[in-house]
Amino acid sequence: FDAVVYPSLIIARKGLGAEALPILASMHRKRDVLRWNIAPARLALDEDPASPWIAIPPAVRDSFDRVCRAGVPIGDTSLGAPLLGVKCGCNEAFVVERNGLGADHADAEHVTVLVRAGERSAQVERDLLRPLLRGEGTIPWRATPSAEAIIWTHEESGAPLAALPPHAARWLARWRRRLAARSDARAGRAWWTLFRTPAASSVRARVVWADMGRAPRALLLPAGDQTVPLNSCYVVPCDDHVNALALTALLNSSLAAAWLHVLAEPARGGYHRYLGWTVALLPLPRDWSYARELLAPLAQRAIDGDAPTTCELLDAATRAYRLRASDVAPLIAWCAR
Repeated sequence: FDAVVYPSLIIARKGLGAEALPILASMHRKRDVLRWNIAPARLALDEDPASPWIAIPPAVRDSFDRVCRAGVPIGDTSLGAPLLGVKCGCNEAFVVERNGLGADHADAEHVTVLVRAGERSAQVERDLLRPLLRGEGTIPWRATPSAEAIIWTHEESGAPLAALPPHAARWLARWRRRLAARSDARAGRAWWTLFRTPAASSVRARVVWADMGRAPRALLLPAGDQTVPLNSCYVVPCDDHVNALALTALLNSSLAAAWLHVLAEPARGGYHRYLGWTVALLPLPRDWSYARELLAPLAQRAIDGDAPTTCELLDAATRAYRLRASDVAPLIAWCAR
């Protein structure tokens, strides 16, 4: 027989060249050994030869496919593909903590704030400091205040500043050679350039989640919020605030978590990687107007301090796809094993 080993999955096909014969799958999960037969055509996500394998039993695959048919991949909608967060290439230079004990200072041109990184502290222009969000610091619904900030060396347009103000210039000068040598740096660009800056634009509301977790942890940054997600986060900008609320609620539902659990790259300790390409494949309910009516109020409640229960979110997400609880039950149970 042919055999392919993938983490804890063994797939064997009896009879070489017998493409139409069922595949015997055996999966070791914790103390259980699960076995089932699956048609070769149902092993891959879709007809693309490069598509990932969906190593799940037939009943779970049926449930997974029902969600697929009830929606359109996020990346194929007007929301577009998720953006990776901002990359510094040298966090030591750009990531600082505001010193809450220090008073602001002002001179003829600048108001400065005392910041520190490790054992070093100095004054930096207050206008250049923006709140920072790391993937490991994300929690569902809304960002929590953090003492960390990033020295933002770009214009509102996203272009690097033509020149650094004096305090920031002195702070960053220590790392100038290292910053100029970063792999993302390009000839002719300012050595203080940050990379992948579109995710930091505050013009639109942004839905943000961590790149790794036991489940997606999505939060909403409203338009005007200058928080900068680092590249341990992914971002979907939304022109409409209600769209952002609804997407946040969907991503925080156990239905989305179960669907993504099937595709997301596994990591140690029960964690998964919720990368941009993975979440881009999550189906957005086809009747999005109807889905928004169900999901957006739940996200707003949560942001206001009254988070919905897991059951409320699951029920709303299921109805948003116009499915029944029984339609998604095998998928939910598989994820919970």
